[in-house]
Amino acid sequence: MTLTRETELGTVSISNSIISQIIIDGTMQPQCKNKVWVTTKRGRLVGIGGKFPDGDLAMNITSDANSEGHIKLEFNVVVRFGISIKSTNKAVADYIADRLEVISGSKPSEITINIAGVMTKQRKARRRTKVVYRYGS
Repeated sequence: MTLTRETELGTVSISNSIISQIIIDGTMQPQCKNKVWVTTKRGRLVGIGGKFPDGDLAMNITSDANSEGHIKLEFNVVVRFGISIKSTNKAVADYIADRLEVISGSKPSEITINIAGVMTKQRKARRRTKVVYRYGS
């Protein structure tokens, strides 16, 4: 899906492939690297070793813009066992919000990160937890 927003300068369109690259960059920050990975809804990792195919990730992002231009994003991740889910996901969400503000002119109204699982050294345990961050637009 492509997000489109009208501004005084013209129409701004953001495709899911751009949003997916922003999400990848957010998970590769120093405080998040090797702690959080983007997945499908069922928890299957998208890509291998940091090389994410845009198509796979873009298909697993839900993005929506309402008539007022407020953007809502939703995507899935797996987190490493033992980390602070709150602080790590907050860092990812804040990075995404800041980057979208630079691109579109305003922060998204809501970013929902679905925790599809927790990864240990031996296996992945499924979880169904939602973390929602709301930003003023």
